[in-house]
Amino acid sequence: MKPIIIGNWKMHLTASDVGDYARTFLAEPDILTKAEVTICPAAPLIPAVAGAFSNSPVQWGGQNAHWETQGAFTGETSMAMLSNLGCRLVLCGHSERRKFFHETDEMVSRKVEQATAHSMVPVLCVGETYEQRHQQQHEVVVMEQIRKGIDLLSAFPSLALYVAYEPVWAISTNQAIEPNPSDIIAMARLIRNALREELPTGAESVPILFGGNVNPQNAKKFVDGEVVTGVLVGGASLNPKTFHQIVTQLV
Repeated sequence: MKPIIIGNWKMHLTASDVGDYARTFLAEPDILTKAEVTICPAAPLIPAVAGAFSNSPVQWGGQNAHWETQGAFTGETSMAMLSNLGCRLVLCGHSERRKFFHETDEMVSRKVEQATAHSMVPVLCVGETYEQRHQQQHEVVVMEQIRKGIDLLSAFPSLALYVAYEPVWAISTNQAIEPNPSDIIAMARLIRNALREELPTGAESVPILFGGNVNPQNAKKFVDGEVVTGVLVGGASLNPKTFHQIVTQLV
């Protein structure tokens, strides 16, 4: 399996930045064909990203979308809108959405369902806070996020799902802690077991990614190609040269 590498631009860059970014990032396209690379820009940038990367190995996705098909939800983006723009995946339940916008496991579950219904791959993001890990609750928290996150997928005959483990305490903040690769692998194994329990078929084929202050120096430490098969990259994906270095490390 090719390594899966997702760049989450968060609320950074503008449409006018996309052209220069693409030219730099695509300077060595042969490397990019050896990985499954997807860039998730803010929603207004998706058309610019689609235009800049349409004839390249790089794909694009959404950072978030609403769980309703349509309606009076001012400021929101629907899964149908993302799908219509050619997004192949969408992040569901990113830790920042859970923290700052108070998304619950139930909301995330409905987003996972809607992404699937619109032929996009939901990237179910799970992870515990520092306090939860310190109190030895991390396994319970993450397993519950998995269980509820995929609760509505049984209605779909075929499964397309990624799980991104992003411990909140490892995400790039002033308090970020460098994670131990063995702890990440251990949690990924628990996630795999939870998927086996909750999904009647297809659990073995679900890629598990790691997201937590990933950079060119540490990316390879967390991806063993068997248990963890890719990364969800935040800040380091904003620089095309740095993001390309991460791809190079993993192929």
